Amino acid sequence: MKKNLILALFILGPFAVSAQSAIINSWSDPNTGNQNLTIHKMVVAALIYNQGVRRIVEDYVVSLYPGMATQSYRLIGDSLVTDEAGESQKLKSQGFDGILIMKQTGDNDQQQYIPGRAPVSYTTWGGYWGYWGGPRLVNHYNPGSPGHIQNNYTWFVQVNLYSLTTNTLVYSANTSTTRPGGTVPLFEDVSNAIQSQLSTDGIIQ
Repeated sequence: MKKNLILALFILGPFAVSAQSAIINSWSDPNTGNQNLTIHKMVVAALIYNQGVRRIVEDYVVSLYPGMATQSYRLIGDSLVTDEAGESQKLKSQGFDGILIMKQTGDNDQQQYIPGRAPVSYTTWGGYWGYWGGPRLVNHYNPGSPGHIQNNYTWFVQVNLYSLTTNTLVYSANTSTTRPGGTVPLFEDVSNAIQSQLSTDGIIQ
């Protein structure tokens, strides 16, 4: 029970608010119009230490590319890749011509002061006086909302897409997500942003 609770906290993270990811900058091979650089069938790899979380993320990313993407944990497993040439040849023999790799590259924690707000009835002395007596007396002690410090957590993820046909980088992007809601929501948000750009730019088909 305790292990399950720890895993849930890791997945959900210490945040309560989810936010959309933004692509800070991106690069694509200027020759992506070349058939050898257009990806038709790819492996999806999320470089996440926790294998359970990795599987959840890769399953989600694959769902964004129906019929053309497969999870790396099904093909490569959870071991480190020590023979790149051998793995590439094995994947190419199965019809794969690309591999999409995602990795968190950093995080940042900044504090922001959120000012408080006075109760409506306190904004003018006449309005405050008007709450003297009668049935509105119960509102007399409305405390309003005090100012507070809010932590804005920003996580950074890099996404690289490689062509197995040419063994070159085809696309790369750096993303930022503020208060993502945890590891899984973070990578899901990033995946949505990346999928949209890859489709728009015609890098995947």
